Amino acid sequence: MLSTLLSKADCAACRLCCKFDSYDLWQTPVIYRSLASRILQEYSPDMQFVKRDEHFLIKMEKEPGADVYYCPLLDNETGCTMGNDKPFDCAIWPFMVMELCGRKVLTLSPACPVVNGKKFDDVCIAAQKAAPEVFAFADEHPEVVRPYLDDHPILAVEKSRYKNTLI
Repeated sequence: MLSTLLSKADCAACRLCCKFDSYDLWQTPVIYRSLASRILQEYSPDMQFVKRDEHFLIKMEKEPGADVYYCPLLDNETGCTMGNDKPFDCAIWPFMVMELCGRKVLTLSPACPVVNGKKFDDVCIAAQKAAPEVFAFADEHPEVVRPYLDDHPILAVEKSRYKNTLI
């Protein structure tokens, strides 16, 4: 979805999106029952999950001696072992779906060094192209929508469901 902004080589070299400090473990990707089963069968039979409502979060592994947690599906040589089967949150990162004033917004994480080096216009164009598919997925899976963080630039806003509503 974001191949115009990020190459697989860029992502494999960086892997910043696969690491979390203890204060941002809430951003761990949402895993659905069907994906959890596939992860256990095809990628990591020893994977552990944390149940959250009707879905799961991957239990992250803490780096010894540091306040850093890495996704256990991360291979230090090749990047994500899931390839194109990544969870939704991972597939759209550094974009994130957030809620602001009752509306879904597509935001940009300020943490991605590769995208931060791109022209902002190019990032906005990619966000506008991705937004309909991202918002449709978020409509079906509201658990992927996070609370808005004010350091994340808003790149797209879901269209109003009401025709005569001013934005």
